[in-house]
This record gives sequence, structure tokens and C-alpha cells, in this order.
Amino acid sequence: MIGLNFVYERDELLYSLDLHVELENQFSLDYLDFDNQSFEDVIDYMEFLEFDRYIFVALEESTRLQRLVTYLSDKVDYPVRILEMGDLEKLLSDEKVLSVQKAIENHSGYQRLTALKTEQVFENGRRAFMSAVYPNLTKGLLKHLRVDRLDTFLAENQGLLLHFAINSAIYSDTYLNDSSSPLIIKSSVDFSRTETFTKVTAAELKDALEQFLKSGRLTLANHILDYGILAGISTFNSLVFEDGKFYLDSATNIPIGSSGETYQKLFNEASMTLTRQAIEGISEVCHLFPLLIAINHSYGDLEFITPYNTYRLAAIEQSTAPLSWIAFKNSDHSFAFNLQNGRLFRINQVVLEKFEYIIKNCLDEKDTVTQEVVEVLEAYA
Repeated sequence: MIGLNFVYERDELLYSLDLHVELENQFSLDYLDFDNQSFEDVIDYMEFLEFDRYIFVALEESTRLQRLVTYLSDKVDYPVRILEMGDLEKLLSDEKVLSVQKAIENHSGYQRLTALKTEQVFENGRRAFMSAVYPNLTKGLLKHLRVDRLDTFLAENQGLLLHFAINSAIYSDTYLNDSSSPLIIKSSVDFSRTETFTKVTAAELKDALEQFLKSGRLTLANHILDYGILAGISTFNSLVFEDGKFYLDSATNIPIGSSGETYQKLFNEASMTLTRQAIEGISEVCHLFPLLIAINHSYGDLEFITPYNTYRLAAIEQSTAPLSWIAFKNSDHSFAFNLQNGRLFRINQVVLEKFEYIIKNCLDEKDTVTQEVVEVLEAYA
């Protein structure tokens, strides 16, 4: 069996297309999630399937894909190759090539990829690294590492690379000229936009959270450096390597191991540290807080309405059900924001007041206006 994986590459980021086309029996269309699978995941998967050959078909760029193929070729027991899309006719019949081309052209994922702004992807990654907040990422899957000496890190920690996501980045101002390395190396000059991250202590963060619960207002205006670690909600998705030591935080205040130590030892130490950091009783608010800071940064001097803070009504106990809506207002306007789909709606004062009753489960079934607001929220959820 020959595995075929169609890959779109742009600026070293790799994306596999989940295609559904009927091919000859000796071919099996395959898909990999390069954002959420580690090098180890991919190697284990490919070894388990025991293909006779595995071919990555490069749709456009192939610079990093070639490096990945070189790396994987040394890890699995069967040939791993790369084929340019223009050469697909060497492998498939003309009819099948046309079927594949049509499937790619109509693939919604491919259409999104061709419009992808990779600069924004890397900026988002940098922000996640600085804040230590990685929404919906598997615990322990490493996405970013900052190193002072890249050569030392690579010489002494090759085993650690297996636990990095395929689409991950190492921040270093040292150039790596190694055609066999599958890594993405980004330097500080690659980030033109500079965002302000405020350093705070765990005690200062707790005070800010408690102030929000009492008033719905934020006392911290900028993104918070190492927020996920200070709040204990980090899922160990990044590291810092400096002077031969590994640190959990960007500020290099929390050492968790030395160069050459195993991933499992670093993981265990990080897990124990984060357990100690956790702020008890307000876990849901801790997860929501970075988003509130970002919204406040965009709209300025806001007052928020969530189930967890006092506004007109007292806050309620946190529930296990996912939170779908929040509201906020400034001196000019009021808004409702859907957390699930990211849609923002401008609302009037009446809806704002009813909104609080709804999200705090203080519904009056006889209040027809409130019921109408409920129906509108459900329609736009």
C-alpha cells in the first residue's frame, strides 16, 4: 500500500488536506494534523500503518516539507518521498489526476489556506508563547521554545524534539543551516508588531481577578506575561532554554530542569508547579480573563457582564455548562459577544439589563421582553 498525503506549504507552515477521491487499490489517501500532532505522533502513526511507501504531494512550496521528509526517512522503515503536484501524472492515470485536481479546487480547507496570512499565524503563536495561554491544545504538546544557544540545545536535547508539534517554532537569533532539521526557526526580527506584556506577580494577578469579580472592571490594561502559568491554567506547551537550564516561564523565574533531561522529567516538574500555581475557586474566570483584557484593550475602559462578576445582580456560582455569551459596555455603546462563534452585536440598554438576568439564571417567565431576548440570543448562538 502506498500512502498519499497532499500538503500545502506556505512560509514553512504545513497543512495536510483531507481529500476524498477514489484511487487505484494500491493507494491510500492519508491526512495528518500538523498543528496538533507531534513528531513522535506522526512517526508512531506511520510505523503502525506499515505502508510500502509514503508520498507527500507538494501542492505549492516544498522547502520545509523536503526537510520533514528527510527527517522522517531516518525514523521509519519504509521509503518516504516527496512528489510535486505537477508530477502527479507519473503516479496516477490522467483521469485520477483530474479527479484529484477537482477535489482540491473545491476543497474548502484549500481555499482558506490560499488566503492564509502566515504573519498573523506566527504573531498569534508569539502571543500565546508570551502569555502561556494555548486554548484547546493537548497538554504537553510543545509549540514554542525560546533558546539562547541553539547549537547547545540541539546537541544535548534531540529527544525533546519528538514532543514538538510539526507546526511549532523555536525562537532564536542563531541561524540554523541544516537541511535535515524539520524545525521552524524564528528570530526576533521576524516580529514587526510589538505588543506590551505586563509583568505581575501571582498575588497581583489574584487581586486583579478579585477586583473584576466585584466590579466587572479590569485594573490590568495590557496582556500579562506568563499569565497561564501565574493563573495555573497553562498546559505546558512552551519552554525557555537559557544558560543550560529549562524554564517554564518567559521571565525565567521558574526553572524545571537542566539540559539533557528527559521530556517526562520536565513534564512532571511542570505539572507539579502548575498545580501549586492554580488559583482555587475561580477557574472559569481565569480562562476567560485574557479574552476580557484583549477586548478591553480594543474598546477601552469597559464594564463587563458575565455570570461570575457583580453588575446589577450578584455573581452566581460557576456552572459546568460552557459559557456562550458575555456583554460589555463603555461610555458610548453596549455589546453582546458570543464566545463560541466570535460574533459581536451592538445592543441597547434594555437588552443589556435583560441580558444579565438571562446569563445569571434569574429568568421571569412572565417577562415577555426577557423571553424575546432569550430567543434572539439562541438564534444567533
